[in-house]
Amino acid sequence: MNFITLQTSDGFSMPALHVPSTKGAGRPLVLIQEIFGINPAMKEAAQAWAAEGFDVVCPDLFARTRPGIELDPTQQEEFKQGIDLMMAMDQDQAVRDLDAARAWFVEQGKGPFVGALGYCLGGRLAVMMALSTKISATVSYYGVGLEGLIPAEKVAAAPCLLHVAENDGFVPPPAREVILKNAAAQAEMPAYVYPGCDHAFARPGGEHYVAAAADLARERTLAFLNR
Repeated sequence: MNFITLQTSDGFSMPALHVPSTKGAGRPLVLIQEIFGINPAMKEAAQAWAAEGFDVVCPDLFARTRPGIELDPTQQEEFKQGIDLMMAMDQDQAVRDLDAARAWFVEQGKGPFVGALGYCLGGRLAVMMALSTKISATVSYYGVGLEGLIPAEKVAAAPCLLHVAENDGFVPPPAREVILKNAAAQAEMPAYVYPGCDHAFARPGGEHYVAAAADLARERTLAFLNR
């Protein structure tokens, strides 16, 4: 585990966590953070996907304003900081920054297939990448605001897998129904709903962690990305 530097499209030098695969060369995966920076939970996620055979790069998307910040979601003030950072983020720029990680893999000769996977805010950005970049495939874990992002009509997009928590406090039932309907209109945007689960059900040690659901989502993710 180490940090590398990505050169973004506008010339910014962005730090990114790099965790090589523990199983040989590894398949390129852009890991997209939650709103809490590259904190211990995100580092643990990077190591977990590396153990599944992925070469993981996780850009520090807050580096333009708060480089290196690591927030604890169990602390109310730090949770609020994460919300504030998300609200101030230029998400289109964040997608371009994430695409710099995809381009890095290609430049390293590790392409052309590069996947992306994100949680929460990262789940939203993963869908944005599928809709607007050259990414090969993406996975969205409980992405926020997808009801206003996924088009109602079929559009050109990379394959994108959605993991949706049935009781997500940030995605009320009417929004969830719009997400599922619009995802079904796309060529390849399968969506799975996890009954009884709340937001962040796949974050080990988190308040809403559900091991069985997290394991099922991981199996579905691996099957999706390994095709």
